[in-house]
Amino acid sequence: MSKTKTGKNHIPFRLNLLFFAVFILFSLLILRLGYIQIVQGDEFERDLEESSEQTSRIDAPRGLMYDRNGELLVDNDLALSLTYTNKQSVSDEERLEIAERLSGLITIETEEEETLDDKLDERTKKDYWIASHPNEAEGLITKEEIENTEEEQDLYKLQLERITEEHLAELDGELEKVYIWGEMVSGYYDSAYRIKKDLTQDEAHSISERLDDLPGVDILRDANREYLYDDAFPDYFGNIGSIPRERLNHYLAKGYARSDEVGTSFLEQQYEDDLRGKKGTISEEDTSGGEQSKARRGNDLVLSIDMALQQEVDAIVQEEIESSTGSFINDQNAYVVMMEPNTGEVLAASGYQDQLGVTSRSYEMGSTVKPATVMLGLQTGAVDRYTTIVDRPLELPSTPTISSVYSMGPVNYHSAIVQSSNIYMSYVAMNMAGYQPGVSQGWASTTYRQAYDTFRYYYEQFGLGTTTGVDLPSESTGIDGGSGLPGSLLFLSFGQFDTYTPLQLGQYVSTIANDGYRMQPQLVKEIRHPNPNKNQLGSVKQQLEPHVLNKLDIDNQYIDMVQEAMRGVVHSNNGTASGYFQGIDYEAAGKTGTAEIRVRREATDTLVDGNNQAFIGYAPYDNPEVTVAVIVPGVYADGRGGIANTIARRALDSYFDLKENPKDIEPGKEE
Repeated sequence: MSKTKTGKNHIPFRLNLLFFAVFILFSLLILRLGYIQIVQGDEFERDLEESSEQTSRIDAPRGLMYDRNGELLVDNDLALSLTYTNKQSVSDEERLEIAERLSGLITIETEEEETLDDKLDERTKKDYWIASHPNEAEGLITKEEIENTEEEQDLYKLQLERITEEHLAELDGELEKVYIWGEMVSGYYDSAYRIKKDLTQDEAHSISERLDDLPGVDILRDANREYLYDDAFPDYFGNIGSIPRERLNHYLAKGYARSDEVGTSFLEQQYEDDLRGKKGTISEEDTSGGEQSKARRGNDLVLSIDMALQQEVDAIVQEEIESSTGSFINDQNAYVVMMEPNTGEVLAASGYQDQLGVTSRSYEMGSTVKPATVMLGLQTGAVDRYTTIVDRPLELPSTPTISSVYSMGPVNYHSAIVQSSNIYMSYVAMNMAGYQPGVSQGWASTTYRQAYDTFRYYYEQFGLGTTTGVDLPSESTGIDGGSGLPGSLLFLSFGQFDTYTPLQLGQYVSTIANDGYRMQPQLVKEIRHPNPNKNQLGSVKQQLEPHVLNKLDIDNQYIDMVQEAMRGVVHSNNGTASGYFQGIDYEAAGKTGTAEIRVRREATDTLVDGNNQAFIGYAPYDNPEVTVAVIVPGVYADGRGGIANTIARRALDSYFDLKENPKDIEPGKEE
């Protein structure tokens, strides 16, 4: 009989041993995690906070701006700013207490003839009153309203509506505190917001000594933008400020912090991406100033502006306008634009009352548009080089009498420009519209409306009535008068219907001067890497090349013919500008303009006859290197004549004088 042999199975024992070992390891891990979280958690949190405090972001200064000759125009001045980081967990009482303390440590500056109350809007005062008078604010709404209103925001609106002038009068003695509180709560949660920029030394010391008692308050190393020539080029530099709410997401997506300042207008805004500096970091342990921790200044701009010329043009405008006292219907004003015709670079842009009007205000420019009218007339076949018109008053149905400054007799394209014939230009318009006075029985609606379109098609090629493309965030395109009565087409032909800006006028004459190429106006020539020595330019990062917007759809021979006529305006005995350019040692070409206007005199609220005086020109004639456009609007009909012509002559003289004899310039001093 056989026996079956049995043995003990060891597998369960080994599995149990393995499970026990895993259990021990997990137990140790859980104990360790518990120890780290419970016992050492506070210590690690403190270390993290200390690390955060020891490492901070350093704002980088913005890039500088220079004129075309390397003269420093815009600099950075070290400043200290008071900031507050608003947190949602902070109570109204705590914020009010901080505002109270800060009001005793800083002074809120106001502009001349501005009060602190002027700086405060009504909504801020109402919000402050609610926060500082909680019991009274609660009493402004009834128990029934509270019970029947679901949205807390609706109750808040009721409180705002029921705050009276008497309530707000209670704040008169603490407006500085109200202002500071308003700034504190206007920022985004958990983001530092500037309460005051450019603290005095005493203010900075006083606040620094009390930072431990002012939670959320800090002092930030900052920079003030210093516009060294803001008397000569005050507006187009632009401004910097807090990020506009409507642009917040745009800037956050590009890596900006909510508390950053950005360019908010003109060149500062247009070239924000280049001017913005690269932030750095610094920590208490890292004092070596390593390259990675340094803040880097933004790129610098080299402007097209010649500041020496700008100062002289400003001085010329001021002298001529102020010597014409009593000639203006309302406010005295004048605009000048000087450009390089072959590049579009703006050399000077002056405005007596309002420099920004160079790109934002538009006027009827009168006879300065006649060169364009003659060219389009020749191009379309409305007239030819042999067409002769008898210049005498023109009477048309439903149209004011049209005449030139005097009856000139027979004129062709050349004499029509030299002597400035309104009648010749009117015939260009009538021929284009298929209307012959004394022969045609009436205007064909379709034809004369097409003539309006044809005129504007060609005018826009010169830059009249369209965007110039200047490197600024915005500009005006002037006013298109539409296609109204047929007779208005004639007034359009000699510059007394549509309106144009001074910069459009400058682009227009530059297009004529450079043989028909419309160049994009440029205020910036180059973008350069920052040089630690701000008195020297850094290496070129980007050269902004001249940009041709279009070539005139006009035969070159017609451009040449009109250029020759414009030389006659300045140098022929019967040229309308010849008397203003006697004795010049350069050869120029130009066109005068006078637009008859009727405007309301503000002092008497009556309609008054007046005119806009204008001039366009360029020099030297054979190889143009500078153009000038001048508009002097709103002069009495019997006021001083030739103001625009005189300004243009003196501006061109200054250009050539400075070319031969460059001058040293200083901020605040106009040569």
